[in-house]
Amino acid sequence: MAKRLVVVFILLISSLLGFSQNPNQDSIAPKKPTPRPTLPIDSTFVTYNALQFDSIYLNASKVIDTTTFHTAIHEVLERENTIYSTLSNTGLAHKSMRFNYLHQVGFDMTLPTFSAMMQNESSLVTYMSVLPYSEIRYVMTTADKEQHLNVKFGRQFSPRLFVSFAFNSDFSPGVFKNSRTLNNYFWLNAHYFTENKRYGISAYYYRNKLEMGENGGIVNDESYISHTETDNSVINVNLSSATNFVVSSGIGFEHYFNLLPQKTVVTKQETNPIENDSITTISLPNDSLSMDTLSIDTLSIDSIKTIENHDVVVQETKVRKFTLGRICHSFSYLNNKLYYNESSPTVAFYQPFDTLLDVTKSTDTTLVRAIRNTLKWNSLGYQKYNDDIPFYLYAGLSHGFYKLKHFDYLKGETVLSRNYQQLSVNGGIIVNLFKSTRITGHGELITLGYQIGDFDLRGQWKQFIGTTSKNWGYATFDAEIKRQSANWFEERYSSNHFRWENNFKAATYLTFNLKYNYKNYCIGVRQTSIANLIYFGTDARPAQNEGMFSIREAYFSFYQSLWRFEFEGFASLQKSSNEEVMHLPLLQGRLRIGYSQPIFRKSATLHPCITVRYFTKYYADAYMPATRVFYLQNEVQIGNFPFIDLSLAIKVKKAHIYLVYSNMFLLTGNYNSFIAPHYPMRDSRFFIGVNWRLFN
Repeated sequence: MAKRLVVVFILLISSLLGFSQNPNQDSIAPKKPTPRPTLPIDSTFVTYNALQFDSIYLNASKVIDTTTFHTAIHEVLERENTIYSTLSNTGLAHKSMRFNYLHQVGFDMTLPTFSAMMQNESSLVTYMSVLPYSEIRYVMTTADKEQHLNVKFGRQFSPRLFVSFAFNSDFSPGVFKNSRTLNNYFWLNAHYFTENKRYGISAYYYRNKLEMGENGGIVNDESYISHTETDNSVINVNLSSATNFVVSSGIGFEHYFNLLPQKTVVTKQETNPIENDSITTISLPNDSLSMDTLSIDTLSIDSIKTIENHDVVVQETKVRKFTLGRICHSFSYLNNKLYYNESSPTVAFYQPFDTLLDVTKSTDTTLVRAIRNTLKWNSLGYQKYNDDIPFYLYAGLSHGFYKLKHFDYLKGETVLSRNYQQLSVNGGIIVNLFKSTRITGHGELITLGYQIGDFDLRGQWKQFIGTTSKNWGYATFDAEIKRQSANWFEERYSSNHFRWENNFKAATYLTFNLKYNYKNYCIGVRQTSIANLIYFGTDARPAQNEGMFSIREAYFSFYQSLWRFEFEGFASLQKSSNEEVMHLPLLQGRLRIGYSQPIFRKSATLHPCITVRYFTKYYADAYMPATRVFYLQNEVQIGNFPFIDLSLAIKVKKAHIYLVYSNMFLLTGNYNSFIAPHYPMRDSRFFIGVNWRLFN
């Protein structure tokens, strides 16, 4: 009886997978067609996908933004629907003013304070173009020799091999003392598929290097607000010799194998309708008849018929209606190096914190290395979907080995070393129902090793409204519950300036997010309830709030074109029920307005644009360079200042040339333009840039 139940169960699963892989199934949700060039092929049409294979097969390709409207957005921190609290120069530490928790379940290798400037395996993309694609962006200032260079490249070397890479360099000497930045990253990846698409492999490499001067902010805010000193380079700062140096790199690969081939040969026997002694004639396209002209292709392309005793044996090649899914394996090696150097550790800036171990210098070093392996099965086959797969299922195991080192000044060598291991199980499902409903679920649980018992469960209900021809948008409801133990940094740390050992309870996060999208408009509400929040208190050390509180947010974003005008913006209204541990601006928003004017007999386009950013006053978190974290402070408020940028761009064929004048509201004489406590926003300045796409 047990064996029969096992057989029935296997047959049931096979039938279910057959439904999920049938290429003739109607789309459950209104189809979102993959953007494709119309015939004849546009050789300048470029799309991209995320590096991961699941993303390539599950999601529609994205089109590179080549509009003039966004050309002049040269600052990385201005590309998202949020405003960042940052320091007085580009490329330094930053924190979103909208609440978001960037730490992931499991051992955390991310660096949230620098996330916008860094690349990792989850942010890499593959460019897809008929011709080799290159894009070059160069930006400079007219005053302090600030320069930015970004290069992208993608090429299809064969019908099944794609190679992409990007290089970025940002250099800014800064207008305040000791605020110089030199940040670089480089990444390279390649995809390869076999001819029958049964096997595929991708490999990648990336490296981020950030060199940053840390001045701790200006000593006296009034010296800047009053503007009695027009030369910011002579304003006193808290730190004159501190630097942060961060190197984050990784290498890895991912490959998959479909358990069944895409096509199968079906053999069947049919009765020959031809009577005895009849002759079968074969018509040939050539007038001459010979043994050389008679071939299998002449008889049939997809089938072979053999006549034996008035019966016909038919062998036909068919595409499978179902598969058994695919096996995926991924490997990665990650390496983070964090250095903090200070030749004057006894200055007043550090005195409110821990006692010094070495009064002559600080050379705090933290090294974190990781080796990760993931083995996964999923129900994908050979077909690609445009966000409308009828059914998708996956399950897998992940193992990680982590090594952590701190430099101990008491013994003058690296002696604080810890090793961790983690084993987690994960799985997920996507189901599309009734051609209008999409249900998604993902889960992960740490079952062995470090942070055992932590989990993350996420689900989404996406409801399309109307029909494909009369689409009234869609509503989305997201829910997530997460148990998160203290990470290695919050748990135990040792340096010249800070030392702690904590035994915190695990924090719990419960998030609900409801939003409605119609065309380019989005409106939504979100609530996050947190129990046992781990945060950095006013002493710049980890602390825990042993209770529950909530953060509520209402938000709105839009894009609208009207004649030659373009409008884009977002607004966020948020409130914390416990403002002692969570400081947020009540209101923040951005509005961007552009106008397009064809010139030179429509051979070029002129595009002036104005951007306004604003947030209400609040006690923004302060920044601690020695630990690279933002922490609570209750002394200084920032905000209630409009940051206004004016740009003028011209598009000539595939090139964009633009001029930007930033922070122009300072022309009114109001210098209360702080973007973080004791860190003013950069002064007004001109940027000149060019963005050029090349195909060859």
